[in-house]
Amino acid sequence: MKKIFSFIGSPLKKNSNTRTLTEMMLDELEKMDENIDCEILTAGQVEIKHCQGCWSCMKRGICPQDEKDDMGLLKKKMMGADFIIWGSPVYTMQVSGQMKTFLDRLSSWYHLLKMAGKTGMVVTTTANSGMEEVKDYLNMMLCATGVEVITDMGAYGTFPKTLIDPESARKEAYSKAAEVYPYISGEKTAETNPDLEVCFQVMKNKVTYGAKWLPFEHDYWKEKGMLELDSFDELLEKIR
Repeated sequence: MKKIFSFIGSPLKKNSNTRTLTEMMLDELEKMDENIDCEILTAGQVEIKHCQGCWSCMKRGICPQDEKDDMGLLKKKMMGADFIIWGSPVYTMQVSGQMKTFLDRLSSWYHLLKMAGKTGMVVTTTANSGMEEVKDYLNMMLCATGVEVITDMGAYGTFPKTLIDPESARKEAYSKAAEVYPYISGEKTAETNPDLEVCFQVMKNKVTYGAKWLPFEHDYWKEKGMLELDSFDELLEKIR
């Protein structure tokens, strides 16, 4: 069974417009294939403490905060999923504070390309502006974990659980379901792209020259045989 995990950085739980839009797409995917397991969690349903800037994740591979909140559970769910969805409402022209906290807590994952080989997408909703800014930021951050970002989705909404044009939102959601289904069914698999190649080269340099300060990350790359590779494409071949 293929697993899709969605994290929506909204404090509004099931009243989140971003969650509503995501559910529209997931409902359609489940109609297309009963062998898809979809799960959504919002920031309002979990506790995520702020990053303390201790560098423990990069030096030792352990975040002390994971023992105090739900971030360890979220990491486990993402690693166990085949397709990743990150979504956030627009708050003052950017992701929500809750989403930013979630992203901060994954800092070491960006250095490790932790989710290389997975595919995913980003989702956002807004009452007016900021949609492209949030899409671009989420796309960049999800890509930095090694995920090939297939597409994005957005809609306009005002008050909680109130999409301005639900029919148009539903049509886009159904269209996106058809677009991502081949990646979930296995018909298509993750491929490299220019952004992923840049991430690979930047992070390889970082862990190589920062080995003294980031020992866990350097050892991770070494143990995975990643230091011997010259490209993200080679990493995908190694994973396969």
